[in-house]
Amino acid sequence: MEEAETGTEITNNQLQTEVDDAQPEPEEQNTKDITWTASEFVAHDKSAGWYGLLALTTIVLAVAIYLLFHDVISVAVVVFAGLLFGFYAGHQPRQLNYSLNSRGLNIGEKHYNFDHFRWFSIVQEGAFSGVLFMPHKRFAPTITVYYPPEEEDQIMAILTSRLPVENHKADAVDSLMKHIRF
Repeated sequence: MEEAETGTEITNNQLQTEVDDAQPEPEEQNTKDITWTASEFVAHDKSAGWYGLLALTTIVLAVAIYLLFHDVISVAVVVFAGLLFGFYAGHQPRQLNYSLNSRGLNIGEKHYNFDHFRWFSIVQEGAFSGVLFMPHKRFAPTITVYYPPEEEDQIMAILTSRLPVENHKADAVDSLMKHIRF
């Protein structure tokens, strides 16, 4: 008889554990951080031909501006912009630490409350998935955060509970940058 009672007792303990697990946690306690490390942007390898085409485009544009306007300052600005564009094209991304919880998003040491954003969208860039955050401020830049695929379900659960999801359409500049693999 003792064995039967012990068997029933274990079953009751298991049931009690399952009931305890099923009860929702209070909001303050449900702040589990999801942390990961990822590149700040997706880097595309650029060949010498890419840089040569950039130099050729810059020269042609500078000559055309000089022939149309005879303005050396405008030509200098175009050449400077071409050099700056080439410099940033060769820039390699940093590895940043990201964390997400019910209070907001942390990128390195910077914290963003969810109140900072209007909505978010899922973006695909080649084999990488990311989240694009649209800020409330008109001239604030969008923030794109890339994440590992194994964290996607947890990340989406937190984000969808805090922000609306919108389908983001790439504008002309985004399409151009994607086309030239910037």
